[in-house]
Amino acid sequence: MLVKTLTKHKSFKNTGQNVRHHLIQTLALQSMVNKIKNNGDWFLADIVERAEVVGKDKSNPNRRCLTWTNTILIQALSISEAYDKALKKGKENYSMRYKAASGETVNWKVLGLSSLVPIYEDIEDGAEIAFTDEGYISAKRSENMVMSKRQILSN
Repeated sequence: MLVKTLTKHKSFKNTGQNVRHHLIQTLALQSMVNKIKNNGDWFLADIVERAEVVGKDKSNPNRRCLTWTNTILIQALSISEAYDKALKKGKENYSMRYKAASGETVNWKVLGLSSLVPIYEDIEDGAEIAFTDEGYISAKRSENMVMSKRQILSN
């Protein structure tokens, strides 16, 4: 699991887009086999993790740290159970220590969850699994959010 996770960390350049892209691809593959029936027991959890070099001064709360949000799919009977499962899976899968090419030891630590939302639809091709309310923004800003196919594929 450590090798798989490190490989993921090295290959994900634009985390937000790539995590969602990876999740969508995974769910699309699953729906080719069969639809996942949702009885109100599926959730999307955003797990926040941070990487820091071991031994560096941690007294400055404004220090710069590599920070990622990983979105995972959780099946649970309640939102409380989903929270506990997501945090446990996050710590199992994303907490690690390794020696970087620079020779420094890097520690990835799971800080906790930043979001936990239920999925209301059955999980199948084209199902809406999450949305973001961007608020009232200018038409230009909303148009600038859109990426071309070429831009998306190059990420």
